[in-house]
Amino acid sequence: MKVIVNRKQYDKLINEGRGYSKSVEKWADYVTDELLPKIIEQDVEEDVYLLTKLSLKLKGKDFYEELPIDSVILPVIIVDSEDDEASIDMNYSPFYTQMVENEDGTYNILDVEVEVTMVLPKDRSSIDMGTLHYYFSSHLSHEFMHLNEWVSRGLESPKEIKGCESIYTEGSIYGDAVDRIGYMLYVALSFENNAFIQQAATMISKRKPENRTQFMTYLKENPIYTFAETMLNYDPNIYLEEINNLDKDRVNHLYKIMMCYYSKDGIPKMKSIDVFLNDLERKFKMNGEYLKRKLLRLITVV
Repeated sequence: MKVIVNRKQYDKLINEGRGYSKSVEKWADYVTDELLPKIIEQDVEEDVYLLTKLSLKLKGKDFYEELPIDSVILPVIIVDSEDDEASIDMNYSPFYTQMVENEDGTYNILDVEVEVTMVLPKDRSSIDMGTLHYYFSSHLSHEFMHLNEWVSRGLESPKEIKGCESIYTEGSIYGDAVDRIGYMLYVALSFENNAFIQQAATMISKRKPENRTQFMTYLKENPIYTFAETMLNYDPNIYLEEINNLDKDRVNHLYKIMMCYYSKDGIPKMKSIDVFLNDLERKFKMNGEYLKRKLLRLITVV
C-alpha cells in the first residue's frame, strides 16, 4: 500500500514526532495577545478572563482547524512584588473541559481552563511587556500541549492525563534532593515530556536563532535543557548522602513521593529509600537522554 501525504501533513507528522505542535504555539500566542493586556491592568488579587465563541472568530485559521477550541477560561491570581522580580506559574485544569460534536461531524473543545498565578512588580510601568509576553506565551504553550495530548491520544477525558504530578511538583528542579527527585519524576511523565519540548520550542523559536551555533546557545540557556542534564547526571549515592542530612519533614515528603511512584491500582508497594534511589537511576538516565535528543532535534522545526 502506498501512502501519499502533502507537505502540510508531512510537516505535522514530523513535528508531532518531535513533541512539538505549531498549532499549540499559535494558540498560546493568540490567547496571550488577547488576554495579557487585560491581565496586566488587573487591580484585584483574583479575576477570571474568558474567550468565547472562538469557532466563529477563528474558523478557517490553521491552528483552530487542528485544535478547535471554542472557549478558554483563565482564572488569574496576581501577587504584588515590592521589587522588579516577576514570575509566572500555570496549571491546566482539565476538570471542566469537554468535547462536543457538531451536526456536521466536526467537534469543538469547550472550557479549556488554565489557572495562572503571577508575581508582578507593584509598579506595572516597569514591566517589559515583550519579555512578559515571551514567558506568558511559553508557559501557556506548555499547558495547551496537555490538551493537545488528550485530543491526539483519543482519551475519554483530559482528567486521564492527571496522576501523581501534584505530589511530584511541590518543589522545584533547583531545590533539595527531595524536590529534585519529585520534579525529575514529573518531567519524566510521558505527557509532560511533550509539554516541556513544546515549551522549549516556543521559547527558542521566539528568539529566532539564525544558525546552528545560535540555536545551541539558546538551547543550553533553556531551563528544559537543565532538566535533561540534571536527569543524565543523576547519581543515587550522592542523593542518598544529601537525603541523610535532611530533616524529618523532608524525608516524610520523600515517602509520599515513593508511595505515589510505587502505587499500582491504588495499592503502594513500599521499599527502602536506597532501593528507591537505585530504581530511579535507569529511569532518569533514559528519560534524560530521550528529552535531550528531542530537544536537539528541534533545530529542524524552529
